[in-house]
Amino acid sequence: MGFRLNVDGKDKIEFGETVLTAVQFLSNTPSGSKGAGRGRDGLNLKEIDYNVPGSGNARATDIGLGVKIWGRINFSLKAEIADATVTLAKWALQDSSVEEAYRKATIQVVASGQVVREYTLPNAFIVEYSEDLDDETGVGHFYVHLRQKKDLNTKVELKGGFEAGK
Repeated sequence: MGFRLNVDGKDKIEFGETVLTAVQFLSNTPSGSKGAGRGRDGLNLKEIDYNVPGSGNARATDIGLGVKIWGRINFSLKAEIADATVTLAKWALQDSSVEEAYRKATIQVVASGQVVREYTLPNAFIVEYSEDLDDETGVGHFYVHLRQKKDLNTKVELKGGFEAGK
């Protein structure tokens, strides 16, 4: 299984299946639910209690949609290949006053060469970005947490099965 990420904008960001290592899609509600996450290595994280006193009897209207993505940083010493993580890191530095703070992000899940799931967040922004670099192996890893702008959740698209990628 592989993953692809394409982010539209003045400076496009593209990561293919050889770069991305894990993807986690999120639909969070703060009202009366519990959640747990998985780390890059599949380790379970501490369960989080979202219970709000006096709530939990119905589905919340304040839903957060997002995706967490992990990948490798492929350094090119002679700059033969553009490093898309530089563009991703620059996007993470922008605040909401910048026009390109919200961008269209498309995440594809690929199995046996076929797109089996495709998520499109038309107004995504970066909540968190980090890079881990190792001076012994020379390999780097990055993590990015994207969220959809809440007032535009209805614009999020999900395609699955054979219709994805069409």
